Amino acid sequence: MNKTVFSVLLVLLFSVAAMAQAPSPTPTATTPGNVSRVTHFDVLPGQGTAFQTFIRTNTMPLLEEQKKQGLILSYGFFSKPNTAGPGDWDLGLIITYKNYADAIDFDSERSAKFDAISLKHYGTAEARTKANDSTIAMRTVTSSMLVRGVTFNPMPK
Repeated sequence: MNKTVFSVLLVLLFSVAAMAQAPSPTPTATTPGNVSRVTHFDVLPGQGTAFQTFIRTNTMPLLEEQKKQGLILSYGFFSKPNTAGPGDWDLGLIITYKNYADAIDFDSERSAKFDAISLKHYGTAEARTKANDSTIAMRTVTSSMLVRGVTFNPMPK
């Protein structure tokens, strides 16, 4: 009986010691960040002023209201001072969302909010379509992609 109790205690002692020496899980290398839609435009020759006016009159007020309502986190425009030739992009737009779901998975509630914002701005769906169609003569979308920010975590010590 004493040998059995001693054996059980010895096994428990070694089990606890082995668990104490087990390596802790390795932390992930990165922490995912926000998701952004990056769109590059080639502003067509002679259309710079018209496209800038469209952005300032239509795009920016819509994005501001989307931001105000929490549908997007932020937005911004950027330009490139040089070109690789005809058809290369020269103006970009970045719209940042909280996560992939907000960027690509519009449920009916989110879609209704986006629709209401644009209808309030344009007045009718027809006016909205006409305004958006007018940009075809002003610019070409050369690329559009989703990107996700990442934060690299420190190496464990």
